[in-house]
Amino acid sequence: MTKSFYVTWLTSPTAQAVGFLLGALIISVSTLTPAEFLPPAPGSDKIHHLLGFGGWTLLCAFGPIRRFAYMALSIVLWGGMIELIQPYINRHGEWFDFYANSSGVIFIVFSKLLLERFFKHPI
Repeated sequence: MTKSFYVTWLTSPTAQAVGFLLGALIISVSTLTPAEFLPPAPGSDKIHHLLGFGGWTLLCAFGPIRRFAYMALSIVLWGGMIELIQPYINRHGEWFDFYANSSGVIFIVFSKLLLERFFKHPI
């Protein structure tokens, strides 16, 4: 049985690149908006960072593993850059936010590797 069109497209490098760019846009806007323009959000700030960067990583998790590894590294580096930029736009740059960002990325990377090993084929 052949893969459906949707499965083929979702695991393509094009879909992976679209997910990466879409995630970059969403994360950049949400983390680089000045604090006075942000709506109140329930929950911990660190959970928001963990889920946001984990979600961004998940958007580009399906596709070639080598490209995914480069994208995951880029996401971690951009998370660090964001924390360095935030003090200049009326936000607080915190290294614990960077650790939360990186934890979200690492969780998705390990989950992808574990699932690929469990199912014996690339996801």
